[in-house]
Amino acid sequence: MAREALLVVDLEGVAGVESPAALLFGTPEYERARRLLTDEVNAAVEGLLAAGFTHVRVSDSHLSGSGAANVLEDELHQAASLHLLDDWYAESLFEDVAAVACLGMHAPAGGAGFAAHTVNLSSRWSVGDRLVSESDLVLDLAAQQGVPLVFISGDDALEAHLGPRVPFVRTKEARSAVRAESSSAPEVHLLLRAAAQRPPVKAPALPEGPLRLDFHLAACAQAASRRGASRTSPTSVEVTGASPRQRYSKALAAGHAADPFLLLAVGGEAGSRWMVEDAEALLCLPWRAQVPPGLKESADRALTAFLALTADDSDASRALRALALHMLEGCAPDFFDRRGLGPTLDDALAAAASVSMGLGHVFDPELLQARIDVWYLRRLRGLPQEGPAPTTVAQVLHRLNDGDSAIYAWLLGELAAKCGVDARLPFEERPWRGQSRLLDLYCLTHLVLLDTDYFARPLGGPRAPEWLAGLLAGAPGVAERDEVDLAGELLFCLAFASEVHAAAIDALVAVVQGALTSEGVRDPQTGQPDAHATASALLGLAAVLDARRPR
Repeated sequence: MAREALLVVDLEGVAGVESPAALLFGTPEYERARRLLTDEVNAAVEGLLAAGFTHVRVSDSHLSGSGAANVLEDELHQAASLHLLDDWYAESLFEDVAAVACLGMHAPAGGAGFAAHTVNLSSRWSVGDRLVSESDLVLDLAAQQGVPLVFISGDDALEAHLGPRVPFVRTKEARSAVRAESSSAPEVHLLLRAAAQRPPVKAPALPEGPLRLDFHLAACAQAASRRGASRTSPTSVEVTGASPRQRYSKALAAGHAADPFLLLAVGGEAGSRWMVEDAEALLCLPWRAQVPPGLKESADRALTAFLALTADDSDASRALRALALHMLEGCAPDFFDRRGLGPTLDDALAAAASVSMGLGHVFDPELLQARIDVWYLRRLRGLPQEGPAPTTVAQVLHRLNDGDSAIYAWLLGELAAKCGVDARLPFEERPWRGQSRLLDLYCLTHLVLLDTDYFARPLGGPRAPEWLAGLLAGAPGVAERDEVDLAGELLFCLAFASEVHAAAIDALVAVVQGALTSEGVRDPQTGQPDAHATASALLGLAAVLDARRPR
C-alpha cells in the first residue's frame, strides 16, 4: 500500500551553504549549492524509504531569483517527485501524506542564525512573544491536518529556536547573518538517513492568537494592510483566522504585498557582486535595537555647536548656515519653530547674498559647492541672486568630472539646472551603483534632496520607494563604519519620509550621538570640529525627533 511523505526543502540550512552568494541564482556558489541540496534530499529520501514510505513529495521552497527549482530534478531519487508551487506549504501538499519533514531550513527573522528570515526579507513574524520561523509554519499546518513530523534540519540557531520537542539534524553552526560553518556533507547525509528512519512525532502547533508581521518600512505595512491585514503600528500588521491555514494564508498574502518595497534595494545583474552585497545588507538589517536616550538634548547640543561653527563670514560658513537652516525648517518644522529659528534663517539668507558667484578660478570642490548652493537656495526662496555664466558652469562641471570629483560634477549640474542653467553631463540616475556603495548612498540622499528642493516640498519622485529602500539597506554598513556625516544624511532623508521606526534608525542615531561633542562632530583625521558633519548630525537628530513626536 502506498505511503507518502512530504519533504519541504529550503537552501539556507544545507551543509556547505555558508554565504549569501550560495543562495542567489547566477553565482558559481549557487550552482554548487544546488548539488549539495539535491544530495541531501536524496539522502533523506533514502531514509524515508527505509522507514517504509513508498513515495516522497519534495516541495522546493527556496527563492533564488531564477523562478525555477533549486533541486536538480534530473538527479532526484526516482521515488520522489518535485513540486514548485507559489505556496510552498499549500494544503494540497499535505493531503494523503503520512508524515512531513523539513530539510535545509533556517532561523526566523528577528533571531540569530545564518540568513535568518521568515518567508521574505521584509518581515518578521510572531505570535504573542514567540518568533515564527518557516519551520514553525510547516509544523502548525501539519498539526492542523494531523500529519506527524519526522525531522527538521538546519543550523544551530534554528535548533535552539525549535527546542527539544522537535527531532532535529544540525548541519552547521551560524557565525553571523551572512556566515556559517558546516559539518561535512557525508556526516550530514548519514544523520539525515538515520533521522528519516525514526518514528514520527506529533507536530507541535503554534500558540493561538493573531499572527503579527513587523516590517522595516512603514510603506511595507501600508501595502500589507491593503491585503486585509490590520495595521497595529506604523510598521506592523496583524491577521487572524478561524484556523492555522486561514491565518497563515492571510499573513502570506500580506507579506507578499509588502515584499517588493524592500527588494527595490537589490540591484545589479543576477549573480553579480553588487547584487550579493545588496542581499547581505538586507539580511543584516537589525530587528532589535536599544532606543538611544536623550534625543532632544542631543539635537539641541548639535544646534548650539552648528551655530557656533558657522558664525564667521566665510563663503563656506554662510552657505552652509543658510542651507542647513532651510533644510531644518522643512524636515523638522516643530524643532525649528520651538527654538525660534525663523529670524536666524532670515539673517543667514541675507548674509548669503554676499557670497561670491565667481567659479572660474576656484578649484576646491567644497567651495564651488557652497557658491552654487547659495545661488540655488536664494532663487528657491524667491530672493534675487545673479548666478555664474552658463559657459563658466559648463567649464567647471567638466573640470570636476575630469578630476577626482565626479560626484560634485553630478550634483552641481543638477543644482545649476534647477537655476535655469542646464549644463549637466550625461550621468545615469545612480551613477555609482555597482561601483561605490558610499558614493551611491550619498547619491541617494541627494536624489531625495533634489526631488524635495531640500525639504521645501513633499517627496514625490516615482523612484522614491527605491531610494528609501536603498538608504535603509545601507544603514547597517554606515553604522558599522561610524560614517557620522552619512548617518545623519540617511536619518534626515528617511525621517522626512516618515520612515523612522526601523531598528536600523536607532543604530544610526547612536552613531551620531556617540560622535557629537559640545563643540560639534569632530573630523576623524584632524580632530577639529567639522561644520558639515555637525550640520548633518543636527538635521538627522532633529528630523527623527520631529517624526517620532506624538501627533
